[in-house]
Amino acid sequence: MDWQHAAQTLAAHLADSGELSDPAWRRAFEQVPRHVFVPDAPLDQVYADQALVTQQRPAPTTTGTTGPLLPTSSSSQPGVMATMLERADIRDGMRVLEIGTATGYNAALLTHRLGGNNVYSVELDPTLHATARQRLAATGHHPHLNAGDGTAGWSDQAPYDRIIATCAVNHIPPAWIDQLHTGGRIVAPLAGAGCALMILDKTADDEVTGRLDHQHVAFMPLRTDVGNPLADRRSLGPATNGIGQYGTTSLDPAVYDHADHDLNLLLQLHLPGLSIGAMDNPRGTFLTLSTPIAYAQVARTATATDGRHTTIQYDGRPWDTAEHVAELWQRLGHPDRGRYGISALNRTDRQYIWLDHPDSPYAWPMPV
Repeated sequence: MDWQHAAQTLAAHLADSGELSDPAWRRAFEQVPRHVFVPDAPLDQVYADQALVTQQRPAPTTTGTTGPLLPTSSSSQPGVMATMLERADIRDGMRVLEIGTATGYNAALLTHRLGGNNVYSVELDPTLHATARQRLAATGHHPHLNAGDGTAGWSDQAPYDRIIATCAVNHIPPAWIDQLHTGGRIVAPLAGAGCALMILDKTADDEVTGRLDHQHVAFMPLRTDVGNPLADRRSLGPATNGIGQYGTTSLDPAVYDHADHDLNLLLQLHLPGLSIGAMDNPRGTFLTLSTPIAYAQVARTATATDGRHTTIQYDGRPWDTAEHVAELWQRLGHPDRGRYGISALNRTDRQYIWLDHPDSPYAWPMPV
């Protein structure tokens, strides 16, 4: 397969789908060889509009055993990358900070557009940092690269006109706000089940405000521990070892199991740190809701006697919250993500997501 033809075909697909409109970005997708950054993948996959996992690590568990392998690095889906680059509204001469170098492909796209002197990229994992540096150099791209904690940004090189995160965050790190020019923009995925993308502009020295984009995105979390694929040094498994409280519910768990991501977003705002999962055991198949302080299991199959679903809840009783959110979702008219906004100061106790307007009665503190 001719990679240049494949890259041109991919760029044409992104343009036809509406994800790529700026000619400068189209040229970048046509001319940057993605296969150099993911050398182990077949070319037909490299130049398809799909994410490619490039690194995995075992997850820790609450029982102390080794958990399943979870992805810790990837080359993101090109369509999502194009959307984020377009939403960033990057113009020639701007200085851009990327949080999460990973393979280096996105840094190469930025460098193709802006030149190496205007692109700065931070990567937590020293191995990924070193590999990305080699592959960027091999393709003739020389951005500024740093191995370090992405939550701290890169203060020595600040300020920046744009900050783009290729990992998901549950709040806006204050350092990002401090290191952004007034009038600058942050484009970052919101961590959690809602699969949301934040577009934030710096409106004051200590504040960014903005909206959630209509685009659905899913990214690995911003981490501070290289060895843990989960955010905030979390572990897999129930958040409590207490005795479960049995009950029943008329709400079919399928509303969250196969839900519109917008409903899951509203649930996430009520249950910070939410993970929605599944569990099989001899008693059946269950939907699980897990947060750092709460855990619940809900049977997917209703009982034959009354058509209700068995629930087992531990501290925090998250399924009670899920029932409330499903009712609120109906009452608010199925709000889509475009109705949500964010106001965030450069301190984590002054960051909020709100519905419709900043003075709305519906507002939730970050972290989510």
